[in-house]
Amino acid sequence: MNFSQRYLVDEYVGEYEARRLGRRELLRRVVLITGSIPLSASVLFALGCSSGGSKTAATATAPPTQTPPPPTPPPPSGPGVTVPATDPAIQVEEVRFKGPASDEIAYLARPRGNGPFPAVIVNHENRGLVEHIKDVTRRYAKEGFAALAPDLLSRQGGTPADQTQAASLLSRTNPDDLDADLRASVDYSKAQSFIRASAIGVTGFCMGGNFTWDLALTSPDIKAAIPYYGRARLLDQIPQTRAAVLAIYGGNDNFVTPQSVQVEESLKAAGKTYEIKIYPGANHAFFNDTGQSYNADAARDAWQISLAWFRKYLTT
Repeated sequence: MNFSQRYLVDEYVGEYEARRLGRRELLRRVVLITGSIPLSASVLFALGCSSGGSKTAATATAPPTQTPPPPTPPPPSGPGVTVPATDPAIQVEEVRFKGPASDEIAYLARPRGNGPFPAVIVNHENRGLVEHIKDVTRRYAKEGFAALAPDLLSRQGGTPADQTQAASLLSRTNPDDLDADLRASVDYSKAQSFIRASAIGVTGFCMGGNFTWDLALTSPDIKAAIPYYGRARLLDQIPQTRAAVLAIYGGNDNFVTPQSVQVEESLKAAGKTYEIKIYPGANHAFFNDTGQSYNADAARDAWQISLAWFRKYLTT
């Protein structure tokens, strides 16, 4: 498995162990990533998943007359859309621009006016470019930033309606190709008259947090980066970043937060500007106010420190 596939499997196992995902659905999602029931079962067994191995496979292939597991409870009704697309202070549009392998699709939200404004690239979760991420870009626009959310599934024609399919497609795409697409997003941003080319930051969530790290480490144009519960795939390249890094984690996130120790050691040893913020009691994906792991207090504070970070390093 590549880095993204392993990341997604770990995330699904975490959801299963937190009882937010049934074992039948766990195996279905992992099979979409690996393409094989036996391989999926062995991977889950190797990860110590209590329902991995033959027991999980047997459950997934059981006849439909068997009593199904209880359904996963629906997500709580969070704030949802915080800044509507019709807000008079901002303007939004879908944009397309040339990427390394195809046209890239992205959602752009910016303050009304000519600017130039500091910019933030917003990297989506494994579900693709969904309404929640578009809302996050509008939140940044409302605060004075030009925010661009690239669709990391542009090579496949854009985010599909099935979010599990979106995750599977993302996991099978070479991470280096997605890094190249993100650098094209930076180039697009730099070319816009309403964006200050010397003031570009990046943020992202879950898998988008992974790619936030990648972009901060591979693009010299990134001045500030805020990965939310993302794994640094290119940990050995931390010394080359020019970005001021605010790394945000959930205290209960057992598959991403443990890396924060290595991250801090690497940033400190390289003499980089950084801050590590871990929210006690918060789970992975705590910022997503449409998901089951939403933590209102942690999300509210994380938003405020994110704004302060970008204002400090992109507007001064």
